[in-house]
Amino acid sequence: MAVYLVSVRLPTGEGVYHGVTLEPYVLVKRGEATLNAEDIPEEGAPEGQFQLRARWYRSTLPRGGAVCSVHPDKEASLQCVVCTKCRVATHLSYHCSVECLKSHWHLHREYHKQPPANGGTLENGVDASKTAHGTSTSGLESWIEVGRTRAYTPTSDDVGYVLKFEVTVIDKLHPYAADLGRTHTQSVCTARVRPAPNPPVRSMVQMVPPSQQSNAGRFTILTYNLLADLYAKADFSNSCPPWCLHWHYRKRNLLRELLAHKADILCLQEVQSDHYVDFWAPELQRAGYVAIYKKKTTEIYTDNKYAIDGCATFFRRDRFSLVKKYEVEFNKAALSLAEGMTNPQQKKAALNRLLKDNVALIAVLEAIEPGTPDAGNRRTLICVANTHIHANPELNDVKIWQVHTLLKGLEKIAASADIPMLVAGDFNSVPGSPAHCLLVKGKIDSNMMDSANDPLHLLKDQKMSHSLPLSSAVAYLHDAPLSADGRLYKQRQRLDAKHHEPLFTNLTKDFKGTLDYIFYTTTSLQPTAILELPTEVDVATRPDDTTNLSLPNQQYSSDHLAIMAEFQYKTRE
Repeated sequence: MAVYLVSVRLPTGEGVYHGVTLEPYVLVKRGEATLNAEDIPEEGAPEGQFQLRARWYRSTLPRGGAVCSVHPDKEASLQCVVCTKCRVATHLSYHCSVECLKSHWHLHREYHKQPPANGGTLENGVDASKTAHGTSTSGLESWIEVGRTRAYTPTSDDVGYVLKFEVTVIDKLHPYAADLGRTHTQSVCTARVRPAPNPPVRSMVQMVPPSQQSNAGRFTILTYNLLADLYAKADFSNSCPPWCLHWHYRKRNLLRELLAHKADILCLQEVQSDHYVDFWAPELQRAGYVAIYKKKTTEIYTDNKYAIDGCATFFRRDRFSLVKKYEVEFNKAALSLAEGMTNPQQKKAALNRLLKDNVALIAVLEAIEPGTPDAGNRRTLICVANTHIHANPELNDVKIWQVHTLLKGLEKIAASADIPMLVAGDFNSVPGSPAHCLLVKGKIDSNMMDSANDPLHLLKDQKMSHSLPLSSAVAYLHDAPLSADGRLYKQRQRLDAKHHEPLFTNLTKDFKGTLDYIFYTTTSLQPTAILELPTEVDVATRPDDTTNLSLPNQQYSSDHLAIMAEFQYKTRE
């Protein structure tokens, strides 16, 4: 019974990247049955009359848009005009920056001295009208074979070029049929191969001299809004190239960044529910983390499925164990608040205002190796709250109310146990805003509770205060002794002068400011180090390109920055 090809295709919606294996979908038919490629052995296998012959080829010419002739991983931003007049091969004329062109001008001097032979075009300094075997291609693209298996992992040599996959069903009883053209061959071309994800490199800056650091019990916590794919598709397409906005690229870049930081606790926001199940939970569990998750309360329909983002907390299984988990749904708290209102109109207005689907995730963890100096037999616990507060800048009252609701819940936990606390996440509140003041001052200044911040008077009858001694880990940079680390002075220049928070943790074409924080209880924890803060130029796609200072880009795969701090337990009095 004959076997023949039906179709071959690459995974849809995914880019092609150096180091990321490609495995096309190949469908074949045997009689009336449709089979996958896995059901037929590859060429050379000892079994099976019918086998799949697979070939991978790399184009000899870059395609899919202009790329730098020196750095094929970068988009071209300028072209040598002299090259075009001398009819030099077009792709050799492109560069990613003025500095790149200046640095390689010696190559252009050689290009310009060698006019194309017989009216052809120069390709790497030779007549591009000839192939490697000396036969004319008449301007057609030629291909170089690079692989003979169905799966192929692009190499650094493939970056900037298109790959072609060809597949044929061969019959071992008629081995020459394929060479004689008697069997059907199908092929598919990829997009241009892009460089492997390259996450930013940021190091820790010490804030406490080594003599004052505890030898045991130190741990790190990182908070990061990952930019869910739900929101990345439309909002950033004008400022970020489509290829590095693809989730297929971003997820690997984000994962590499997270694993490089080696944090003991990860507080992640905008973790899309389907991506948590398919990617984040298995990948981070494989890396040694335990995962807990709380998604928002209302899903939306996207990519032929329902999904929504949420908060995910991961902790190293060799450092902590989970004692208890609390899930906070601010919608439930809003319904409870509305139940106490007697005026129907006020109740309706309150629900319309406060029902926003935001959540928080609280984890009480126990250190597996207690690190407090006088721990003895006492359990070393820590409470970690991870939240994503409502984003609308015109709804300050909603932000205040959600933060207040979370803090009230944490106060109850603190009342039941003497436990250090960390409150991390994307608070969508800038330094000095009412919500930020509530967190770090324990109350909101009376002059802030005006009609602009409480237009429906939902907060006026509630006591907007709390008793937790919270402070910002990054703000501790301002008070840390300069003797602790030579880089501290430079880092202080990246704080705002009034509140000592970062100049930005969120950077888009429409907004620059700080929204992400790690707060800690000052009576039980001391920050000892902080992840260095980048400048706007540091996060630019290229240091010489100051026209596009926004996130995400090919290096930073979210519109937010990761914030990370190291802590040690304070000695109990």
